[in-house]
Amino acid sequence: MKSLFRICLTLVLLITLCLPALPAQAASYQVIVTSTIGANIRTKPSTSSSATITRRAPYKTKFTAVSYSNGWYKIKDGNAYRYLSNQVAAKVGTSSVKTYKIIVYSTAGANVRTSPSTASSKNIKRHATYKSKFNAVSYSNGWYKVKGKVNYYYVSNQVAKKLTTSAPASSSGSYPVASMRYFKLGSSGYELTKESFARRYPASTTKLLTAVVAYDEKGTLDQTFTLTYSMLSVPAGSSSAGFRSGDKVTMRQLLNGMLIRSGNDAAKAIAVRTAGSESKFVSLMNNRASGIGMSASHFMNPHGFYHPSHYTTAADMQKLANTYAKYSYLMTVSGRKSYQTAVKGPYARTLTWYHTNTSLPGDTRVYASKTGYTPESAYTRVFFIKKGATRYGLVTLKGTLPQTETTLRSVLNR
Repeated sequence: MKSLFRICLTLVLLITLCLPALPAQAASYQVIVTSTIGANIRTKPSTSSSATITRRAPYKTKFTAVSYSNGWYKIKDGNAYRYLSNQVAAKVGTSSVKTYKIIVYSTAGANVRTSPSTASSKNIKRHATYKSKFNAVSYSNGWYKVKGKVNYYYVSNQVAKKLTTSAPASSSGSYPVASMRYFKLGSSGYELTKESFARRYPASTTKLLTAVVAYDEKGTLDQTFTLTYSMLSVPAGSSSAGFRSGDKVTMRQLLNGMLIRSGNDAAKAIAVRTAGSESKFVSLMNNRASGIGMSASHFMNPHGFYHPSHYTTAADMQKLANTYAKYSYLMTVSGRKSYQTAVKGPYARTLTWYHTNTSLPGDTRVYASKTGYTPESAYTRVFFIKKGATRYGLVTLKGTLPQTETTLRSVLNR
């Protein structure tokens, strides 16, 4: 009997010692394929190669999952483990996905899309009206992922926001440019601001100051004079309105070429014609900037081509925009979509310029603007906006074109 007891005790000890070597049973839960077109079952948590696809699972297929990491469910598949993306599958149960409400704040409504992109109208599933509410499960790169009855859809933050207050949130998603100021024209206060005291390069929005200085010093806008090579000598890579040495032009033509086409050649010619030399004109620019309170700005040329000592801030550009808006003729020029003029001289011809601002071309609330770009400054803008009887200014500095347009949309729909 004692021998039998010893044998049993020995077996128990051996089993106990071996237990750590046995694989632990992972906690499991159910996931279901949510995509109506089915889901790829993969050998690795990656979409980088179709070689990882073992088969395709139909819509509403259920699997037992043991873990979730970086957007991938690890599922039991016979004796092996496979992977399912959260783009096509979800944990079973109402508590698996936390939702929150979003609301359409654009009075024009919102497009509900099958993918987070505005590249194609084909992905527009339907149009939601103003103040429509959705259950969102996540937010990424400017898009809310919203739950439908079966599939997930996407709504842009340009037209919708998380339901917290009655106005769009002043977030980096709504105003993604590096610096901005939104204000009532003529006011020293502001409606919205972001990094407005950070030093930025203004690029061709400099030309608003050039126009103000030249207009004040101009004499007559229609006196004809001849352009010389030195008057048109600008850095390589400059934007051009197409003027040539020998052209017989007026200050009116140069102002249109500078403000509509953003010609650096026109800006340089304006500077030399006005002050006798570019350097003397730049002194006038800095004096005028100081006079209107642009204490954090300094200018090195009349056109905005990059120079490390040519800089401003969004707050200072508000002061320039307020000053510029007092000049009715300059505002008229900045609001033109296009302009055609006959140039006299040895190369007599007709020049046609189209405004360089292409943001929201159909929105008449933007009634004038000035654009700018250099690789160092990125895209810069000054928009003049009307909402009913009230006029506003919007300055955006250092942004991409999509960031600039997102900021403009957010301000217009505010």
